[in-house]
Amino acid sequence: MGSGASAQPAAPAAASAVEAPARVGDFAQALANPGNSVTARTVVLSRLGVRDTVLLDAPQSIREYYLPVPAGVPLDGAELHVDADYLRADGGRTTMLVSLDGSPVLARGFTQPSGDAAAALGVSGDPRASGFVRVAFTWSSVIDNAVCADQTAIGNVLRVAPTTRLTYRYDANDVKDLRTALTALPQTPSIVIAAQHVDAPSYDAAWRAAALMQRDGREVSIHAWPKVGDTIDLGTLNVPAALRVLPAFAALAAGGNHRLASDAEIGALVALAPERVWSANVIVADDALRAALNASLDALQAQAQSVSREDADALDAWRKRALAPLATPLAAGETRLVHLGGQAAIVVSDSKAIDVLAQAWRPVDVSDQLVVHDIESGANGKADVVALAALGGEPRSVDVRGEASWSAAFDTGAVASAGRLPKDVVLDLAAAPNSSGNRPVASIYFNDVLIGAKLLDANGRTQRVVAAIPPYALAARNVLRVTFKRPPDGGCTTRLGYPVAVLPSSHLTLARGDGDDSFTGMVARFAQSANLMIPASYLADAPATLRRVARLADAVGVAPQRAVLTVTPDGQDATPAGPFFAIDVPLAGAKSHVRVANDGLSILGPDEAPLYDVGGVAKLTGIGVLDVEHAGGTAGVVYRSVGTHAPILPTSFQLARGDVAVIDSSGVLRQLDTVHAGSLPEGSAATPWTQQWLMWVVPAAIVAAFAVLLLLASFVRRSKERNRAGE
Repeated sequence: MGSGASAQPAAPAAASAVEAPARVGDFAQALANPGNSVTARTVVLSRLGVRDTVLLDAPQSIREYYLPVPAGVPLDGAELHVDADYLRADGGRTTMLVSLDGSPVLARGFTQPSGDAAAALGVSGDPRASGFVRVAFTWSSVIDNAVCADQTAIGNVLRVAPTTRLTYRYDANDVKDLRTALTALPQTPSIVIAAQHVDAPSYDAAWRAAALMQRDGREVSIHAWPKVGDTIDLGTLNVPAALRVLPAFAALAAGGNHRLASDAEIGALVALAPERVWSANVIVADDALRAALNASLDALQAQAQSVSREDADALDAWRKRALAPLATPLAAGETRLVHLGGQAAIVVSDSKAIDVLAQAWRPVDVSDQLVVHDIESGANGKADVVALAALGGEPRSVDVRGEASWSAAFDTGAVASAGRLPKDVVLDLAAAPNSSGNRPVASIYFNDVLIGAKLLDANGRTQRVVAAIPPYALAARNVLRVTFKRPPDGGCTTRLGYPVAVLPSSHLTLARGDGDDSFTGMVARFAQSANLMIPASYLADAPATLRRVARLADAVGVAPQRAVLTVTPDGQDATPAGPFFAIDVPLAGAKSHVRVANDGLSILGPDEAPLYDVGGVAKLTGIGVLDVEHAGGTAGVVYRSVGTHAPILPTSFQLARGDVAVIDSSGVLRQLDTVHAGSLPEGSAATPWTQQWLMWVVPAAIVAAFAVLLLLASFVRRSKERNRAGE
């Protein structure tokens, strides 16, 4: 610290003595507004879960996307870059229409057999209270002018690439409250912790924050607070001339790759750095981080004091005003907003405060400070019925010409509590007739499993459709989708869409249930509570292990709001209490199908016969294995790393059926079901059929036996009659 701070001050101090009278107030003004607050953002479809090319086919298709922007904040230089091409093998008239926020902004017709459909469109910078820019693509293809002609054209398609993106800039100083800060989070947010090694409460808060943001589809990175010796890519950092009188600020003005040489330079970095230089979207503030912050600011204060008392006073006033939310300890459950240099950051300190990041709180986070007391209030989880409207399935009407869909997505943890899990989907629907009187068919899918279908009455009246949710269809994150199909109008009539409404009374019913010893069954248990167990060594390598813990917890269905973190001493067998998820933690008396030894992996079936055996001469590395085990009288999931390097799991990684999964950085390599071993699990679609079979086969057997008895009696009677006739 001493060498970095003392090597340069003489010359700047001498210069400042001459310049000080001419720059009264410049130092304070530059600190308050260094001019680095403009933040650039790029929102790419692939980051929103659209990982494959989207096909829009004939005769007409519509796709709509909601691209996140900071809520209520003006945008600057916003542009939509459409990456698309088309195929037009079947001829006819083909048109691409692009709409922004419901208003058409581009219409383009195509005449070639194939070609480029890329476009760059300006986007209005008006603030959006919703926090989204709504983008719609409409593709229309008409082959023949004749009304009654078949317009089917499999060769006329528009292909929208997942690289389609929205770019914009905004001023971080416009972020005034927590709700806006949450909507302003990038698709790759950064969580900052105190150091490489953190204590258990800070680790607990950080993994929960990472897991919650990951459930929003964000790819989270974890960084430690900067320290002396770290190298930062400053680029062309704007350092106001009035601040360069301090050696720490002058050192940063050189830009490029810079090695932090003193605590004072860290203080200068915190005061200036925009997000592109040093990203801090969420800060887990503990005593160690506050000590590091104060040390860097004290060193910067000492440099200012050596230059002039006016600069020192200005720096002290700025420090108390701007950094108080970070430097002052937080109350239990408190969350704050702080502006560091050119960025707005969310400050938390404990696991309870992390609940403010949950989706349900976002509409009410309209102050710059919020204390969370109870996230379980209200009807959610307190009754046997949960409205689909509360789970994102807004009641609305959809026009059905050929096919249309309505959907709702939710986490199991959002609806499950007190041992209750989703049992039935109850839909109240109303359908209008088309001109031919054709009735629509409603097909209900739960996580792409067909669970029910019904031919609706097209009379505009309410009708109820109930579909049972089989246990094997339940997952940590669920998508309920209802598809409506209707035969087209007959004859030479105009083909129009006729509405089907999903009414507000549509809901889920809940029932008590525990699930079996599979990943799906553990989702049901984790929705109520989970004991997350990690070794103490994970705390010593927090930036690397936090991301692994968050992604694994999300994959197996551990709800961050309901989990309890347990840190186990290294090498010591642990005994879990309640449903558990143990990550690289040995368990006392565990019963497992998995054997990991000498960089090899064996998976055994119910009869101890090997189902999967790899390793031996070629040592495995970068592999992990998850399995459902019993320990301490309860069931849980255990993760073990195989080899010296643990895999870096993909954000979209999620488990489904089975009880053993081998994974690497690409996702699931192999998933096995050692419990059912080829049979369908209890509660599967085969069970109702079996029950129905028993209902008719037993009476049928009785009737058959009675018929045999009647035939036998008839045969005996006829034999006696023949014997009498023979006498």
